[in-house]
Amino acid sequence: MKIIDTFAIVKDSLYSVQYETEDLNEFAKCFELWNDPIYLREFFEQHKKDLDNEFWKGLTIEEAIIKTREDARLFEEELLYVAETGKTERLETLSTLFEPLSEGNIEKKFEKDKAKGVKRPSWLRIYAIRIEANLFVICGGGIKLTPTMNERSHLLLELDKLEFTRDYLLNGEEENLEFFELN
Repeated sequence: MKIIDTFAIVKDSLYSVQYETEDLNEFAKCFELWNDPIYLREFFEQHKKDLDNEFWKGLTIEEAIIKTREDARLFEEELLYVAETGKTERLETLSTLFEPLSEGNIEKKFEKDKAKGVKRPSWLRIYAIRIEANLFVICGGGIKLTPTMNERSHLLLELDKLEFTRDYLLNGEEENLEFFELN
C-alpha cells in the first residue's frame, strides 16, 4: 500500500488520501460507491446474511440500496458543512462527528477515528486520522453490517488503511502532505 497524494476536501479542515491502487481519493471513492446502485446490489447480495440480521429489521436489498444512497447524500452534506463550520465555530467541529475507533482507546497523536452516517441506525462509516479538532485525514470507509470490523475482509482492509496512514504520519512522512503546509 502506498499513499500517492492527498486532496483537500475542505481546505484547512478535511483531507483525503489516495492510494496508488485507486483512481480516486478515499472520500470521493466512498461516496461514489455508496451512490452506485450496481455496486450496492452486488454488495448487499454478497452480504445478504448480514443484512438479514434482525438488527436491520428485515430490509430487502432494494430497501438497503435506497437507504444507503439517501444516507450517503446526507452524510456527505453533513461532513462538508461541519468541516467548513468548524473553521470558525468551536462548538461544531469535525470532532463532533468523529469518535475514536475503539471505545476507551484514545491516542494522543494521530488518533484513529470513525464517523457514522446520518440515518440511524447507519451502516455507513468513514475512517480518518485526527490531526486536530477540525483537521482530519480520511483514509477509507465502508458499509458495516456486523457488530465488529474483525468479521469481514472489506472492513479488515479499512483497519489496515487506518494503521498504514497513521504510521505514515507518525514516521514523519507528512511533510509531503499538503495539509501540513497550510499550518
